[in-house]
Amino acid sequence: MLARSIARSGADADMSTGAAHRPRVPSTPITSRVLEQPASRSQQGSVPEAGRPQWPCLLPTIGVAVAPMRNLTGDPDQQRLVEAFTDDLVTDLLRQGRGLSLRPLKGEQPSIGKPMRSPAAEREYDYIVTGSAQCGSPGNLRVNMRITNAATSEFVWAGRHEFRPEELAPIQTRITRRISRELHLLLLQAASRRALFEGGAEYGLAESLSRATDILQQGMRAELAAEAQRWYLAALASDPRNVEALTGLAVTCQHLVSNPWWAEPRVVATASDLGREAAAIALSIAPGHSAAHCVQGMLYSAAGQLDEATKAFERALATDSGQGTAHGFAGYNAAFLGRAGETVPAVERAMRLDASERRHSIWLFFGGFAELLLQRSETSIALFHKSLQRNPSYGSAQLFLAAALSATGRHKQAAETVAKFRALYPQHQARAFEQLWLSRSGSAAYRAQIHPAFEKIRALGLAN
Repeated sequence: MLARSIARSGADADMSTGAAHRPRVPSTPITSRVLEQPASRSQQGSVPEAGRPQWPCLLPTIGVAVAPMRNLTGDPDQQRLVEAFTDDLVTDLLRQGRGLSLRPLKGEQPSIGKPMRSPAAEREYDYIVTGSAQCGSPGNLRVNMRITNAATSEFVWAGRHEFRPEELAPIQTRITRRISRELHLLLLQAASRRALFEGGAEYGLAESLSRATDILQQGMRAELAAEAQRWYLAALASDPRNVEALTGLAVTCQHLVSNPWWAEPRVVATASDLGREAAAIALSIAPGHSAAHCVQGMLYSAAGQLDEATKAFERALATDSGQGTAHGFAGYNAAFLGRAGETVPAVERAMRLDASERRHSIWLFFGGFAELLLQRSETSIALFHKSLQRNPSYGSAQLFLAAALSATGRHKQAAETVAKFRALYPQHQARAFEQLWLSRSGSAAYRAQIHPAFEKIRALGLAN
């Protein structure tokens, strides 16, 4: 079963089913109980900057041309609307498809079916997005959109939408989301073929999924997540609609997003887009899939879509109320919404439901982060220390620990913590770290809470 398989993998979901099988620990507060637990070393390990792994889902690139929409309404007054539609479509696709190579075309729509100038590096695009607007039923517009293989002229997707002109904005959002999903499917197909070619061809679906699960069981490290991702892609080459493989792929993307030190910002942003699309595709196949809802919520939260994340966690818990990961990440999401007081109780629930410790470093960080926001520095320091005992390379815990130590006047210890961070991640800029945490929420309460922490971090010489 997919749920139990992901749970065994140590991925971003606790999918064990049945209360009788969930280990329990005493229901004492995290600030006293957690600090007495022995540290686990299962999640140690960092990736040197020069030795960062390659992420298989991001290696292939597909070129996408977006042609101007045609105005077939017979009404020249509609031309401005059609041109605006094209411009907004390109803008939205650039925002949602950061892993795609997009090229807006000028003038008439291109002829298709001609051989590419080069089968490799010199080709301009692989797919063309085209569209037209025409009159529908009285008072309505009809928009026809297509994605075409530029080399074969074959349609890979076509959609039709009829609506009143005043409904353009929500319809355009729906069209863009669908086109984005179809383009990401094409990207996944290219990545799957590559994974199959590079060593997965001799293994079937079950074996590929089993290998991905076994790899993720070894801990949360960049090289492990990247290798597991390759096996999930090999599984998708065998079955593109396999929900377990789609959800597992989304989980590996979430691992990268939650550890931005593992790759360049562009790679992290691309993984965020692709992971959300993979989870959405899984849910289109299995709408009640708890694991997919949970990882979708994590990726929504990381992208600053906090309300969407809240709904995704609620859907996950409606299916499985004992899912520890959904409780923990929902509590973390609440902190970004300005409700940091909800985080520690949620983390305590997560730890009661999953006593295996495979995710306790993360839960402890979430608790320390919330306590720091609430200006309870001593408690946050204790929780950050426990988090780092389990995962010494946890960059977020290191920097926020430095802020908490500085807030309590322990400047020497704060400087030592910053030095450890710099040794692990010499190329990562703290300014990017700050922007990452600020971009996640527009809540005035949260921003007022987080600013003092970054003032401390900047004062420690991490402004650049």
